[in-house]
Amino acid sequence: MRRLDQKRVLITGAASGIGAASARCFAAEGARVVIADINEDLGAEIVREIQAASGEAHFLQADMTDREACRRMVRDAVACLGGLDVLFNNVTAMSTTRRPSSGDISDEDVGWNATLASGLDAVWAASMTAVPYLAESGKGVILSTGSVAGARFAYSSPGYSAAKAGVVGLTRWLAKNLGPRGIRANCMIPGLIDTPRWHRPGQPYTPTARNWVKMTPLGRAGTAEEVAKLALFLASDESSFITGQDIAIDGGFCVGMRFEEVVT
Repeated sequence: MRRLDQKRVLITGAASGIGAASARCFAAEGARVVIADINEDLGAEIVREIQAASGEAHFLQADMTDREACRRMVRDAVACLGGLDVLFNNVTAMSTTRRPSSGDISDEDVGWNATLASGLDAVWAASMTAVPYLAESGKGVILSTGSVAGARFAYSSPGYSAAKAGVVGLTRWLAKNLGPRGIRANCMIPGLIDTPRWHRPGQPYTPTARNWVKMTPLGRAGTAEEVAKLALFLASDESSFITGQDIAIDGGFCVGMRFEEVVT
């Protein structure tokens, strides 16, 4: 039997990067997957790819900066799949144009509203809407994507750092309060992962990304597929006694062993 055989799964931000890799991985392990994303063209492409491999996948377009749209997305996914076993809160619309250096930087300058809305508010709205369906499944799972930026140290935009730190706290709250209903909640904390967020395929790393590689003890970026494998473990019954945890997948980045070697 495959590890997610007939599990009903909703993944947000699944049209690219970690979300897309997870959708492929989950479907290959027997999951019936709903891919939710704002990008309909990319989402439809992932659906076709999964279906061509004899998997089951469906697409829902959703604006994750809108809490009511998040709630509707969960209800639509439940209607499509006939229930829900796993909710994977993966998306964060990282939006920033300037780094704050003084008090005259506005919310819009640092993308505060959109980043908090998609990166934390959406996790709350989708998770709480999913609770009765996950409880009904008997072995419900809420999985969220955090980041070393915020969950481990302050890096990136203030909204992104705040959202990712908030995901860790919310995950612990969900685990504590939903455990009696048979629902587990965990989050992953990726470091530098080789996705379009960092650089486009075939293009060189940015100076920041090059420094992150230098600071990573394993000396490379991770892949979306490596994160997807951790997500698969946390979504499956193999992790049935793990809840309330934030698990780093960062090549040792947070250990900080090589920070002193980096010259910016």
